[in-house]
Amino acid sequence: MGKLQKFEQGLSHPLFSIVGRRIILLMVLLSGVFTIMTTLLQLSWDYEEAFNNVDKRQYEIKNVHADLLASSLWVFDLVSAQNRLNGLVNLPYIDYLSVEFDEVVLDAGQPNTQSTVTSETVLTYVHPDTERRIELGVLKIESDTQKIYDVLLQQFLVTLLLNGVKTLIVCALILWVFHQSVSQRVFAIAKHLRQFDPLAPTHEPLNLKHRKFIMEKNDELDWLADETNKITLRISNLYQNIILEQQRLADFTNAASDWLWETDATQRLTFCSEAMQSALAISIESPTKIKAVPALIHCASLLNKMDACESFTMCEEHITLDGNTHYFVFQGVAHFNGQGFVGFRGTAIDITELKQTQFELEKLNQTLEATVETRTQDLEHSMAHLKAAQNQLVESEKLAALGRLVAGVAHEVNTPLGIAVTANSVIKEAVSRLNTAFEQQTLTSQQYTEWMQQITDGTGMLENNLNRAARLIRDFKQTAVDQVSESRSQFRPVQTLDALVGSLHPETKKVPVTPVVEGDAELLMNSLPGVLTQVISNLVMNSVRHAFEGVSNPNIHIKVIDHNDEVDIVYTDNGVGVPPDLHQRIFEPFYTSKRGKGGSGLGLNLVFNLVYQKLQGQLKFDSDVNQGVAVTLTLPKFLQASPHLEDTETKNGGAVNE
Repeated sequence: MGKLQKFEQGLSHPLFSIVGRRIILLMVLLSGVFTIMTTLLQLSWDYEEAFNNVDKRQYEIKNVHADLLASSLWVFDLVSAQNRLNGLVNLPYIDYLSVEFDEVVLDAGQPNTQSTVTSETVLTYVHPDTERRIELGVLKIESDTQKIYDVLLQQFLVTLLLNGVKTLIVCALILWVFHQSVSQRVFAIAKHLRQFDPLAPTHEPLNLKHRKFIMEKNDELDWLADETNKITLRISNLYQNIILEQQRLADFTNAASDWLWETDATQRLTFCSEAMQSALAISIESPTKIKAVPALIHCASLLNKMDACESFTMCEEHITLDGNTHYFVFQGVAHFNGQGFVGFRGTAIDITELKQTQFELEKLNQTLEATVETRTQDLEHSMAHLKAAQNQLVESEKLAALGRLVAGVAHEVNTPLGIAVTANSVIKEAVSRLNTAFEQQTLTSQQYTEWMQQITDGTGMLENNLNRAARLIRDFKQTAVDQVSESRSQFRPVQTLDALVGSLHPETKKVPVTPVVEGDAELLMNSLPGVLTQVISNLVMNSVRHAFEGVSNPNIHIKVIDHNDEVDIVYTDNGVGVPPDLHQRIFEPFYTSKRGKGGSGLGLNLVFNLVYQKLQGQLKFDSDVNQGVAVTLTLPKFLQASPHLEDTETKNGGAVNE
């Protein structure tokens, strides 16, 4: 049977669906296995329950009815005992009962000689007066297990039969539903693709049938049909484009000024463009070997490459056409099949104008070399002057920052000193009043207490403000020395930055903002503390000047993080931020958003140069509009020696201070 006949049968009848049959077979196998397993499990439960019932029934007779039988036998009421046995044998799971009493045997039911569950118990009578136990006989109980097996087998077969019928009905319904909802639509898609002709001018789109209640619209197969329509449409467009491209290529080949050519295995020209035929005065109707073309006889490089039967490019040759020399670049692709080399396909591009331009440029380059060398020397001198000017501006910026720091600290120190002078005046006045009252012997205890309290308060105020002024002077001294010094030393960065923050208070209180320094206070670095304080000072001043316009709760955090051989100093603020497109420009020299308002544009450029050149570290900048600024400085904990550092340490006597 052919594939087409099978295809048509599968379209008409569900049983001929290969996928449907496979699904039904798997469902029957799985359902059968599952049915047998569940039926066996149910059978085991019924088996266990049946024998538990047998045990319970025999236990009931031995523990409940045995005493009644013993009482009937004690009074020798054999008729009553026989009636009891006849009644008990009618209980479920009880098939035979017998009592042996003084060589008398009473029984009920039919004894079973095959498979039985048998139990015996002694009939004992308890005398009501003496409570003495008297053995009267033996009660024997038998239950036929064959009946239980027959019932269980019957239940097993009925269950299998019912499940088998149910499985067949369900599988038939599923097969029918699968055929209607899947198979027929899949066959319809396949039939549409089989009949599809991409070269036909028009073709009908695929529309799948729908049946109510067993399928939904816009399901997976509808999606497949839509994609099939899209693919067929694309293929049709592709074929039309291919035909159009073939026509376009033919037109370009005929109209192109470059040469297109093809040879067979014997280097005979089987195709060449009209421009090549006209220029070389050859005809494709009578194929000619490349070596036999008069204009190409002297092209030794081209002929050698073609003799090698390998692809080649950039083969430059000069050819004389109509008495004029033309320059061409040949390239060819070698083609092979199972029998070997079959020929070349290639091009030839006329580069005569480019070649002439090249000759002219070579002459021009010879005259330009001297000019370029002269201008290069002038440029080097200009760059040297520019670099010197930049260094001078950077130093001026550093000295200007230090000058502003001095002015701010002087203003800050005036406050505690003024309070100290006032406190001193209060103390002098109180002492004067105290002495006068003492000399005139008019001093009362209340006056003494009040004036001594004024003296004590004034002394405390004087001491606190003098200590505050001393601390400001100490921090300023350390910061000022660090900012003008580039000597390497061992220092604690947290303490150094705390001192810097204190010295910058005159500037930061203008916002106002108080920088917070976090980190391990015992962490040690061996680097350039002066350069580090200059970097952080510039960052703080940059935030104070630019970051907090319109910010209600400004804050600056400086966090020192130890990473074994490196230390991260993370500087963050919650200011207005910097747009991403300005992240690179802010580090350029002389770039500032405060031009004409005191900004020089060298602050962040100085930070960048100091971090990379002096501290041998790295700088990472992250910011966005209204998201603040995060600057991460990754610095070596122990700065490597450099010629600049060695010279500085030599000038400072080689001392390394903690």
